[in-house]
Amino acid sequence: MENTILEQISLVTEFNDLSEYMQDKDLDEAMSLIIKLIAKPDVPSTKAPDLIVKLQAISSKFAIQARYYTTFEKGGESSKKKNAYYTAAEAVDKLVDALKYSARYGV
Repeated sequence: MENTILEQISLVTEFNDLSEYMQDKDLDEAMSLIIKLIAKPDVPSTKAPDLIVKLQAISSKFAIQARYYTTFEKGGESSKKKNAYYTAAEAVDKLVDALKYSARYGV
């Protein structure tokens, strides 16, 4: 199901707002890759492994930061960042799973 132009613009706007709030270059990179994959989901099988490793590394960083905000920085803004990092880690993990499937089966 394709997103309408307005839905795509809204997504980019929300990503931009999140970027400004989080101030995390790795989160920016992950969101940039997500936008590129939405626009052009056909990843050549030769490029998929590098993309998978990169995204999984970024996801791991998000999971570690989420745990940091859960353990050491509690309440207020830290709670918001914790939730954003948990969500980002889960979403990127699911994307990596899809890329692995795609690379393996040529979908």
